[in-house]
Amino acid sequence: MKKYYPYLYGAFSGFLTFIAMFYICRHSFAMTTGLSAIWGVIGAVLVFASTSYTEYAIAEIEQIADKYHLDEEFLSKLTNMSPSYFRVADDRLHLTAPRYFWPKILKILKKYDRERDQAENFHL
Repeated sequence: MKKYYPYLYGAFSGFLTFIAMFYICRHSFAMTTGLSAIWGVIGAVLVFASTSYTEYAIAEIEQIADKYHLDEEFLSKLTNMSPSYFRVADDRLHLTAPRYFWPKILKILKKYDRERDQAENFHL
């Protein structure tokens, strides 16, 4: 279930966005039903993609940080970012970095994960 959470959350957000955009386009802008539905679908798809990626990125970053027990200082050195972006409380990472940094953080942590796996699986 945890694996599908980002997509379920994105679908729910997209559905609510569709309803809201359809209602706003239909009643506030007095668009036709067909045009309101098109704008609702466009908004729903955009919100689904954005929300799903956000939840996916957070889950992956937290999973890698938990897997290797990474702390604030190590994460800040690894990513060359402020330690205030990475708060570890209750043995969980609480990412406070701005969302536009998340793809960069995820890319760096995935690279770190691959390198650690290759080093552990290296046999002479």
